[in-house]
Amino acid sequence: MNVLIRADATLEIGSGHVMRCAALGMRLMARGALVHFVCVGIPDRLADWLRDRGFGLTVLPVTGIDDWRTDLAATSEVVRIIGHIDLLIVDHYCLELGWERGMRPHVLRILVIDDLADRDHDCDLLLDQNLHEDAENRYKQYVPQGTVQFLGPRYALLRPEFDEHGLEHNRDGSVKRLLVFFGGTDPGNQTIKIIDALRALGSRAPESILVLGPAHPSRNAVHKSVANLPSAHVLDSTEQMSMLMAQADLAIGTCGVAAWERCALGLPSLVVVTAENQREDAEILHRLGAVEYLGDADEVSAENWERALRRAMDNPHRIHAMASSAREVMVGRHAALAELERTLVDGVH
Repeated sequence: MNVLIRADATLEIGSGHVMRCAALGMRLMARGALVHFVCVGIPDRLADWLRDRGFGLTVLPVTGIDDWRTDLAATSEVVRIIGHIDLLIVDHYCLELGWERGMRPHVLRILVIDDLADRDHDCDLLLDQNLHEDAENRYKQYVPQGTVQFLGPRYALLRPEFDEHGLEHNRDGSVKRLLVFFGGTDPGNQTIKIIDALRALGSRAPESILVLGPAHPSRNAVHKSVANLPSAHVLDSTEQMSMLMAQADLAIGTCGVAAWERCALGLPSLVVVTAENQREDAEILHRLGAVEYLGDADEVSAENWERALRRAMDNPHRIHAMASSAREVMVGRHAALAELERTLVDGVH
């Protein structure tokens, strides 16, 4: 089974598209598939991360890929070199009906990963792992009749490490261990605000692990900022995110892919949004009681974070309830993912 994935990661859009596709790609490789990424302008660290995990990777130049037609021509050339593609996975907000139709002659089936529901698609399958109001009808006008849709966090594309046994533990609501992660690129370097908030908490500051993604642009500034903060420890990326989440009492971050990772492990969190496509998830998760949503990242100050942390530490019953609500979001996930994998793999035989 030959799989081609078209997704991008930049400092502006973050690494979420590539990371969720990589999670699906790992599942397919475990079933014997060969998986190849096509990306434009991907950060070097993330490119190395993909290659280290056995993915093929073609990096298209940023210059010259200025519309979907030139992108289509470049991607089609990659397919010509690789050979027949059984499954094309597209996770890209700037590619839609025309591009997908152009790829039709080269592929057996097309899976679109989307969460905007704002453009037409030519696809056989569509996956939207986010929370939405009236999810069942969102894509009705945008996809062909008969398109198989996989909707909701049950289908969240998480790396295999989040399926390991023995990770989850019962939380009593106390906040002694904090995990901070703002995604692969951390737009606006939100991590620095958390460091300032922890410093303001003084002796009340919980032991904190701050994880920087593989494409974080300001890691030196973060390391320098924690030099005199003994309760905080910085990790320059990690292969143990699931373990870190399992050991934490509370998380701080965004509502990208990491939101579903936290819910899978019943980890309560304080969140902001760094992209518009995260907002609906944040609002619904807040209403469900699984997170506390503080607003847009750029508008949330270190003082706001300090107050939110104090609220969390002063209300263990609320934090305990958030953990239960987070777990409820992902009920039925393992059966749903097994269904997704069967559909993708059996469709090529």
